[in-house]
Amino acid sequence: MTFETGGSIGRRLRGFSRLIPGLVASGLVALLLVLQAWAPLERMVDNQVIRWHGAHGWDPRLVMISIDDKTIDQIGQFPISRDYYAELLKLLSRDRASVVAFNLILSDNVASDSPPAGSIPPTANENGTGRALGRSATARMAKAMQQHGCVVLGQVWNSGGEVIEPVPILTKAAFAIGHLRLPFDRDGFTRTVEVTYRGVPALGVAAAQAYGVNHALKSAPDNNLSNFQINWPGPVSELTTLSMVDVLSGAVPSSFFTDRIVFVSYGATSSHTPMRTPFNYRWPVPGGYMHPAVVDNLLNQNWLRPVSDQVVLLILLLGGPLLSGMLFRWEWPVQLTVALLLLSVWLLVGVTALQMGYLLPIVSPGAVILGTSLFVVVWRQLQSNALLQVRSAFLNTMSHEIRTPLNAIVNLSEMLQETPLSDRQREYAETLYGSSQTLMALVNDVLDFSKIEAGQLTIEDYPVNICDIIERSIDLVASRAAAKNIEIVYAIAPNVPGVIMSDPVRLQQILSNLLSNAVKFTAVGEVTVRVEAHPCHRPNPQTRWQRLLQQIKQCLNRPSANRHQADRQSKTSRSSQSGLYDLCFEVIDTGIGIPAERIPHLFKPFSQASASTTRKYGGTGLGLSISKRLSERMGGDIWVKSTLGRGSQFYFNLKTQVAQTTLPPPKYLTGLRGTRLLVIDSNQTRREQIGRHLQAVDIQALQAKSLIEAQELVSNALIFDGLILDEAVVSTMSESGPQFEGLRSILGDRQIPIIVLSALNSDLSRTPDSVVILWKPIKQSALYQVLRSICPPTLNAAPRTLISRPDVLVNKANIKILIAEDNRVNQQVALRLLEFLGYSADVVETGVEVLAAIKHRHYDVVLMDMRMPDMDGVEATRQIRQLPQHRDIWIIAMTANVTPSDHRLCLAAGMDDYLRKPIKREALSRALDRNPRLQRIALD
Repeated sequence: MTFETGGSIGRRLRGFSRLIPGLVASGLVALLLVLQAWAPLERMVDNQVIRWHGAHGWDPRLVMISIDDKTIDQIGQFPISRDYYAELLKLLSRDRASVVAFNLILSDNVASDSPPAGSIPPTANENGTGRALGRSATARMAKAMQQHGCVVLGQVWNSGGEVIEPVPILTKAAFAIGHLRLPFDRDGFTRTVEVTYRGVPALGVAAAQAYGVNHALKSAPDNNLSNFQINWPGPVSELTTLSMVDVLSGAVPSSFFTDRIVFVSYGATSSHTPMRTPFNYRWPVPGGYMHPAVVDNLLNQNWLRPVSDQVVLLILLLGGPLLSGMLFRWEWPVQLTVALLLLSVWLLVGVTALQMGYLLPIVSPGAVILGTSLFVVVWRQLQSNALLQVRSAFLNTMSHEIRTPLNAIVNLSEMLQETPLSDRQREYAETLYGSSQTLMALVNDVLDFSKIEAGQLTIEDYPVNICDIIERSIDLVASRAAAKNIEIVYAIAPNVPGVIMSDPVRLQQILSNLLSNAVKFTAVGEVTVRVEAHPCHRPNPQTRWQRLLQQIKQCLNRPSANRHQADRQSKTSRSSQSGLYDLCFEVIDTGIGIPAERIPHLFKPFSQASASTTRKYGGTGLGLSISKRLSERMGGDIWVKSTLGRGSQFYFNLKTQVAQTTLPPPKYLTGLRGTRLLVIDSNQTRREQIGRHLQAVDIQALQAKSLIEAQELVSNALIFDGLILDEAVVSTMSESGPQFEGLRSILGDRQIPIIVLSALNSDLSRTPDSVVILWKPIKQSALYQVLRSICPPTLNAAPRTLISRPDVLVNKANIKILIAEDNRVNQQVALRLLEFLGYSADVVETGVEVLAAIKHRHYDVVLMDMRMPDMDGVEATRQIRQLPQHRDIWIIAMTANVTPSDHRLCLAAGMDDYLRKPIKREALSRALDRNPRLQRIALD
């Protein structure tokens, strides 16, 4: 006995769920098919398919003799005398016409049986039989019918159901009788014919049977077939049609009607029931043309054979689920393409089937194809939303459970490093802290990815200082770069706006991810960040279909570096009057590079260049995937070029507008306007960017990449007010170390101020106090600060002004803080963090204890955990805000839940601030400093 595992059952359920959209679509279409709801639309499509197929031509054996307006005008009577029919039959007998079918009602004798004077006289017959039957025109017609031997007459039924037959003498002389019922569909088209009606065959069927007496027919409709669908040969104008008066007058060549099937019918549309055919759908034509079409189908065995409803239902009910299972393999752009392709193929099959005499349903299978495609998209979206909600709830719960112990690991390992430790203990503490930071980054990446997948990630729009964003991103990797002796430099093109409208958090997240990867995979060399801006026109509002086509194009086309480079070059020539820019960031490294075959997989979740890369360098492979999603949400894209062993260039762009705010130069540098500085740096990118920073505050900067170039500038009698140089240039002056006095003597000024660009891990023990140190990577704000040291006697530089809060005045012992946290470890962490910041606090474990504590003692701040037993932090906050005497308590939420909804929930409950676990000391300090009442209490 075997048992299925849960995974096997789950796979089967998922497999069955893929068939549900097809079952629903095919079931609905089949139900509408049974109710004949598709019939009107099917008729329209059938007409169009027949026209697409084209006319196959009328059988040359068919001839129509029309009693048209010309005939009536010349004869001068209506209805005309049957003597003319007798004369016509004699002529057709002479020419040996095979069958003559009258699409006329010959039910009684009429006054016009005697031809009017001056009309075309019927030919007299002198034999005895003719004298016996020649008493009337009807008799003369019957005699002519007998002489021909193969004449078919028609009969009808009145509104009361009574039969209207030809006069008996004509009935006896006729070879066969056929009914003249002309069927119409609801749209006015004639498509089908009743093979028999009350035991009487249709006129066309009777004519074909009469022709088959002397000629072999391929086949005939089944006797059990009540009707069949006419396969119209073409427009009725293409059928050989002769005016009766022309035939009687001898205008038709002799023997023209030999072996022909001749139909005689009224052709005056004013007096005959009109009909429409697929080829004559704009103007009605005489209904008599239906019978030649029937004979044409019978002679050529090409009447339309429709598929039975049972077969159609079976195909629909099976085809829908099969198509549904197939479409689930692809994304929606491919699904749409496949559906349209299948629909086109089915139309082609329908047109081809007409060639073989089969009329296939088009609308109902097409409805199943389109309906299944639509339901698959909707079903996948519903499944995706349900899975995303379950996954989001799971990740939120797991995030909370992971962050709670991680809060203790991060903070206690950091605190441990600030205590006296042995070398081995410090190594362990640093490893513990680094691992906790890695785990924290992993948790944040997973949550960001989950929010992006769930569509819950919002992109804000704030003024963003491009320079600050780049420098903050560089700061995050500066220490790692310095440990590996890697230079990090950036260059901002002159046309890049200083302040743009964007999301600073997400923009820094993308840039930080790219910089972190660049430093991680680079052992020697440098990492460079470049920013370019290309003005572009404001896009015109797009229609829904234009946006849909653009999304399909983005899904089907993979970005390439060449395409983006061409786009950037084309956009350079556009006007910038709209203030809309295409901002392009480039992160260049000199690292290990990426194999070409792995580049398409870089931006997929949990994907890296190779398994060995993951083992050696670590990481989850989520950073680039998140960066791609973020860049797309910000109106741009991300792509890469790389050479194995030589490095990589990552690009990302975004659409942005110039912010209304501007960045005025610092006022304390006003006195340095017009000064001249010499910048000596072998790194061209950093040297040029420093020049741009100095130019922004009206300081002239001359650049040299070596001391030799600097001496050439000095030899040209140029006087400099200050010197900025890289420590690598200084170290080449002497093997024993930098000789700044010798450098001043080379420049000819022993008092010239010197600013040295130094790496974070440099040994500056022998650097004199007269030299100012500027740490690399260079930050604009730090550069402007050290420029204050350049104050030659000839200049009146603005005095230094330091604005800071004097912490010595703060009496933190006056501040009463309550910690509401149920986890004992996190209680200790919060207490130690507050101790490091100079505060003390009380601790409670539940929301109920919070309410009890504030009744016995007034607290200025409550650090409130959101999840606590008995009463959570949200409910405790609501009840506190209802107490008038405690409404001024500053409540700060402490939670491991990091979704926007959790943040909004805290603020809606009445909390004043929000801290995410693990809580960092700096974040806690800033949260306490943001309390205006706390500042007032502290200074009392």
